[in-house]
Order: sequence, then C-alpha cells, then structure tokens
Amino acid sequence: MIGATGKLGRALMTMPNTISCPIRFEDADRFGQWFEGNKDVDTVWHVARTCRKKGTRRDFNTFMLELIAMENLLKTRAKDCRFIYASTKVVYGLTDDDVAPVKAKDLIRYFVDTETGVYNCPTWKDNHEINLKNLARHHAIYAITKLACERLIGKHCYNYKILRIWDIE
Repeated sequence: MIGATGKLGRALMTMPNTISCPIRFEDADRFGQWFEGNKDVDTVWHVARTCRKKGTRRDFNTFMLELIAMENLLKTRAKDCRFIYASTKVVYGLTDDDVAPVKAKDLIRYFVDTETGVYNCPTWKDNHEINLKNLARHHAIYAITKLACERLIGKHCYNYKILRIWDIE
C-alpha cells in the first residue's frame, strides 16, 4: 500500500497480508527496487496524495511531484498488479458544499472487490461530469493532479479501479 499513514491508509493496513510501501513521492525512483524486493505483491492500493501542511497546499510543484511519482511507479511491476487508486470528488467541482461522509473502515470493501473502472465512493452518488470551472486554484490543482494520475493508470494498467472518494470521516 502506498499512503499507509492517513485515515484510509491506516484502515486498509488492518487487512490481512497488507504491507506498506515506505517510498515517498520525493524518492519515487526507488519504487522499482521496492517491488523487486517484494515480489509477492499482487495488488497496489494507492491512497497517497501530495500537499503541504503549511503555506500553499498545492501548486505546480506538488502537481509535478505526484505526477512524476506516478509515472515512476507505473514503470515498475506495479502496473501488472491489481491497481486501486484513491481519487476525489473534487474532479466534479465539488468541495465542502456537497458532503457524503463515509468511515474509513467502511471504504475497505471498495478496495477488496474485483470491480474495474471508475466509481464514486460512496456508490450511491451519481456524479460523473468533470467540472473544474468554479474551483479555487488549490482545489483545481488537486483535481487536475488526480485526473492526470487516473489517466496514467488507465493507460498503463489492465486491472485497475479508480475510486472517486467523497469524504472520509
């Protein structure tokens, strides 16, 4: 799993046989070495994101850091694994006005099923139209980052699931 320290990552780490990939985006050139040393990994749960805790949360540099990390990851054996990627409702132009909280532990079922493609999480939300028009700059950068990574995954992985997650409580 990539991103084991957040709410969702900690919940997923409770699943049997789950191991954390300690490689941070800044060290993405080490993904290949990690996968070579962990040949039994057959599923990748990618729940990490790049943002700063202080100052400008997201900008061109955070976009490039996450995008280059995803490119490096998909040059490894990870692309041949089942690949589940945590995206966001922000790609629909939604931020804090439309809330659908889900407990992190309740999201696990979306990561362990065999579905492929792009899904809202929770699935009862039926948004499907990408809309970045009214987003603040940092939200727009976040949405564009997630969409770019989604595109890379769709291009390089044959067995993938993208979860556009709404709100984790």
